Amino acid sequence: MVPALALAACGGGKDGAEVEGTFGPGLAATGVWVVESERSERADTAGFRVEDLSPGPVSLRLMDGSDTAGVLNLSGLRSGARLRLEGLRVDPESGFAFPAAVQLDGGSVVMVNGVRMAPAARVPREVDVRGAVLAWSSDVGALLLRPDDARLPDLRVVVGMATEVVGEDGGGADATLLQPGDSVQVEGRSEEGYVVASRITVPTHIAAVLLEGGEDDRDAEDRGSGDEPGGGGGDDGGGGAVSRIPRGGSATPPPRVVEARVRDRDEGRGRGREREEKGRGKGKGKGKN
Repeated sequence: MVPALALAACGGGKDGAEVEGTFGPGLAATGVWVVESERSERADTAGFRVEDLSPGPVSLRLMDGSDTAGVLNLSGLRSGARLRLEGLRVDPESGFAFPAAVQLDGGSVVMVNGVRMAPAARVPREVDVRGAVLAWSSDVGALLLRPDDARLPDLRVVVGMATEVVGEDGGGADATLLQPGDSVQVEGRSEEGYVVASRITVPTHIAAVLLEGGEDDRDAEDRGSGDEPGGGGGDDGGGGAVSRIPRGGSATPPPRVVEARVRDRDEGRGRGREREEKGRGKGKGKGKN
């Protein structure tokens, strides 16, 4: 992640908000168009700064000449707030620009293209939170979680080989069956803005599917429609920016292999056979003369 930088101590109008951005690799812009006020601000290789923004929703278009290189939809900016968006990259599928990190003075969280964001320091070192799945990519082991606690930003969760995935009843579960909207409990430690999950507790119906050896009805519908897991296209039901993990942006943890520890369904049957064999052995002993 980009190291945390202090916000500028001055600049902007008395009551207006200020947004500053730096560009990540692959993004070049010559100007910024502020949609609400219909004005243009200059940008260069170092980035851009837009001052005197009215509180409320703000839409910025990063321009490369006459072309739109990326879009920033911001909400939650307060009067006098100063927001710094570091390492902006554009998700090629949506056209939205996401920062690698944010710095915010004058507020707790801010919405960036539908993702609730805050400085990395706002995420506690030890994480144990319940929230709703916004996006899930089993291919890279990336989970985007919106905590029920509105004071916390959306969490970028890394699901790796050491992550234990269990049902609410304590039984095994399959993380690949997670869908946007599922309520889960995530435990782990935060590291440089990410949460490395040690344990994820998923809804009972996901655990039940695993135990029955079947498949989730929603998963079957996805395969029948030909859509990729994670909602690569189609109707997002209003969550367009966050129904999948954006590529190259703030919602993309580093690629990890997903091999969550799932309890062996045959383990119980194995113990049962072992007890049965021992029982037969005892019976034979009693029958000897």
